[in-house]
Amino acid sequence: MTVMGHCDDIPTRPNTDIDPCRKSVRAAVSRRLILGGMASAFLPHLVQAQDAVTPPATINDGWQVVSLTEANLDPEMVRELTNSIDAGVSFPNIHAVLVEHRGRLVLEHYRPGLDWAFEEPLGVVEHGPATRHDIRSVTKSVTSLLLGIALAGASEQALFQSITDLLPYRDDYGNHLDRITLHHVLTMTAGLVWNETIVPYNERNDFIRLLTRPDPVDFVFSKGMLETPGSRWTYNSGLTELTAGVIENLVDEAFPDFARTALFEPLGITDYEWSLPPAWGPDSFPSASAGLRMRGRDLAKIGSLVLHDGAWKGRQVVPLDWIRTSVSRHVRDTPWGHSGVYGYGYFWFPGTLLSGHDVIRASGWGGQSIHVLPELGLSVTIFAGNYGEGGTDLGERIVGRLISALNLT
Repeated sequence: MTVMGHCDDIPTRPNTDIDPCRKSVRAAVSRRLILGGMASAFLPHLVQAQDAVTPPATINDGWQVVSLTEANLDPEMVRELTNSIDAGVSFPNIHAVLVEHRGRLVLEHYRPGLDWAFEEPLGVVEHGPATRHDIRSVTKSVTSLLLGIALAGASEQALFQSITDLLPYRDDYGNHLDRITLHHVLTMTAGLVWNETIVPYNERNDFIRLLTRPDPVDFVFSKGMLETPGSRWTYNSGLTELTAGVIENLVDEAFPDFARTALFEPLGITDYEWSLPPAWGPDSFPSASAGLRMRGRDLAKIGSLVLHDGAWKGRQVVPLDWIRTSVSRHVRDTPWGHSGVYGYGYFWFPGTLLSGHDVIRASGWGGQSIHVLPELGLSVTIFAGNYGEGGTDLGERIVGRLISALNLT
């Protein structure tokens, strides 16, 4: 059995003498719910060229591929970056970097590295195009896209409805829940008591407690009110689980089934894995906040959707108005990263890099990330294995090197 960990995006550990994930998450054991087919078994064996100048392989997965030169990226500067990644000193334990430029895949670089599947050690993994990887809290950003599809253009009205109008709940928890809108849920400003990032990941941590309760929605609703909704941003993975419940109510369909037909199939994504904590029961949805494992090329398609206003290969998969609303900076500043760089949208981190370029980031523990830079036509997808080891700025540093390599004239 595998253990589901989740210390996503925390820049420093709450208690430096404890590894908050590895020591304590073992109490929350998960089984895996495999969604989609086992497509990787049928992919041809692909040997990734170590020379970054070589274009990505064409494997009939929907990606158009071109060389770095055709995309106006300096091959020598990119080669220096990938050599640094392979050396593992300046960029430790990076497993994959994929780069899209204006709809075309221009870089796909993998390297072996120590990895985990949640809290199950995998040893050294030879990462490649057919390898699934934890995306941790990047799953939240995928869930945001699913909500936009489920709302089907009715988001303006729904966003300011009470969460209790959108999701059944036990009315004996009190009427304070009526004050929480869907907007508060999506911006993590619900005001509920929640200690996910202020105590180690042990039995006192609300995320761990969430995993071990039979009903995740009921557990979140059971929390008391700490402050007025909308007054402060507090990281709360439970709010993403509420969102999965809202989606099921809106579409009257099981969350994973809707994810498959509404998002993954239109993108040609057939090989992925979604973890279901066993305490939630077989009829529950899998973890909408942290449970996905995906291949690099498939996660890069999620970034491409945002880069292209919800469209993939000319098909509008996510409504345009939802993309623009969900990646807007509804919370001006978050305490993570350089001050002022990142705010918060609807499970996305919009911001402005120190270079001055606007960016939309999805972020997951260990270094998983998508960075979308609309004005440059770039989307950068990164897998890493830095679970509990810091390195929170590695993605920004890689993106910065790629920006420098881009010929903007």
